[in-house]
Amino acid sequence: MFESTFYNAIKIIEEIEAKGHRAYIVGGAVRDFLNDRKIHDVDIASSATPTEIQEIFTKVIPVGIEHGTVIVRYNHQSFEVTTFRTETGYTDYRHPDQVEFVRSIYDDLARRDFTINAIAMDKKGKIIDPYSGKLDIERRLIRAVGNPEDRFTEDPLRMLRALRFVSQLDLEVEPATLTAISKQIHLIKHLAIERISVEFEKMLAGANFRTALKLFKELNVWTYFPVLHFDRSLIKCLYDLPISLLKLYECFAYLKMKDDQVDMKQLTKSFKQSKETFRNAEQLVTSLVEYKVDGLSNWLIYKFPESLYESFFRLVKALFHSFVVGDLKARRKHLAIQSRKELAVSGTDIIIWYPDRAKGQWIQTLLNRIEYAVVENQIDNNIDAIKEWVNSCHPPENN
Repeated sequence: MFESTFYNAIKIIEEIEAKGHRAYIVGGAVRDFLNDRKIHDVDIASSATPTEIQEIFTKVIPVGIEHGTVIVRYNHQSFEVTTFRTETGYTDYRHPDQVEFVRSIYDDLARRDFTINAIAMDKKGKIIDPYSGKLDIERRLIRAVGNPEDRFTEDPLRMLRALRFVSQLDLEVEPATLTAISKQIHLIKHLAIERISVEFEKMLAGANFRTALKLFKELNVWTYFPVLHFDRSLIKCLYDLPISLLKLYECFAYLKMKDDQVDMKQLTKSFKQSKETFRNAEQLVTSLVEYKVDGLSNWLIYKFPESLYESFFRLVKALFHSFVVGDLKARRKHLAIQSRKELAVSGTDIIIWYPDRAKGQWIQTLLNRIEYAVVENQIDNNIDAIKEWVNSCHPPENN
């Protein structure tokens, strides 16, 4: 189990050690392994410097070389390899003013945020756990390494990470760490909103998000969030959220559906999200409104992008306490057409049918009606059936 999970990481460690250095698996991969959770990324800490790592491996990407971090590509997999280091001074509340490379894994673990993340594991699975992180995993606790106030002053984002771990890992924040958060929550104002947004999104996606949102309220975290800090009705909407939402655009769409006064453009801009985030939120709201009125129609499925199907499922459940029945992908495949290009007629056909009419917007309007009728199985997608249907519907006057 251990060897198969970390096979490539172990191979990297072996190559590093063959050159006289030490290396360990660290961070979230160790935490999740001990917690019997799915492992995503595997990080490695080593006594080797970035230059020495570049001499050992042929494919190395210097993503954060000034802080000792590089990406090693190995067997088509990426591994973040960071030199053992200590950090001092955090003038910008994020980056250390000074980084010093060291030779001890213990010195490296001392700089980490929480005990559950301050565990190292060698190539044979032996645990190095100077802060009893394994015990905290068993006790379901989030506890800061060393003095919690120091840890949060160094990087206030760690307070939001604590709430995210409450949600994702179903943990509790131990009393001293929670007290430090309550005293220093105001430091969140120094954080870039992009960093806040990432943690907020991950917090909403966790299975234990309700407990995290309760802390979010009790600690007054929301007072340091854009938009939310002056609109308490949105906070109430979030507290009433019945299920996890995996993306911020799902959250924005949910808030809009709960309160029509919500300005999703403002939300997107305030959280410094992309135009794609806004478009996805807008598409979801449009489809949810249609679903509320007409149910799951062919037309809704036809217009709706497959990339948002899962988001749509979650929001239907959250808003209407119901499940979308059936496989949308299968239903889409059985629609009469998959796109406008598959219509049996075009604007040219319509012009030929009505040679005495001046060209105008009426052609596009009629094509839209034909497309809808075909998708909804009101007419067959063949030119004769469509022409007969058009003649019976009397196209609009010239415009």
